[in-house]
Amino acid sequence: MPAPAPLQPLALLRTLLEHGVEFVVIGGFSLAAHGIVRGTKDVDIVPAPGRANLERLARALNEVQARIDLGGLDPDELGVDLDADGLGLGGNWVLLTSLGRLDIIQDVPGMGGYERLRPGAVLWPVPGVEAPVPFAGRDDLIAMKLAAGRPQDLLDIADLERARAQEEGS
Repeated sequence: MPAPAPLQPLALLRTLLEHGVEFVVIGGFSLAAHGIVRGTKDVDIVPAPGRANLERLARALNEVQARIDLGGLDPDELGVDLDADGLGLGGNWVLLTSLGRLDIIQDVPGMGGYERLRPGAVLWPVPGVEAPVPFAGRDDLIAMKLAAGRPQDLLDIADLERARAQEEGS
């Protein structure tokens, strides 16, 4: 298997938007919409679950040559294709693409899915991407990170709370 491609988050987001995919960005990259910049190895998205959206997502994934990352196992052993039918089964997917790693999260611990996240999302302009990109709202990010409870998540929560305090103090 070839080495993973370097992460190009803006190009990944641009490709998804060009295909009309409805999604919300979560995870480390989503912190940028709240004024917090930190390194991340991937872009995490929660797609809308409708069949038409999953078909658009599958076409976008095909364009970026996405392949399932099973940590060295043969993806054929999974028995699920990376198409609208496979995506429609739900679950979370770790994908290696020509633009870096993309994680598709359809069940977010502590939050559920797209329908729960989209109302609280903030639309944020991203350089090089024409349409604003929906990023998880601050309160939703905090809830997700509390549910995950990893050391980095706890640091992210502290950063999000500091950013909130600075905003309220301004």
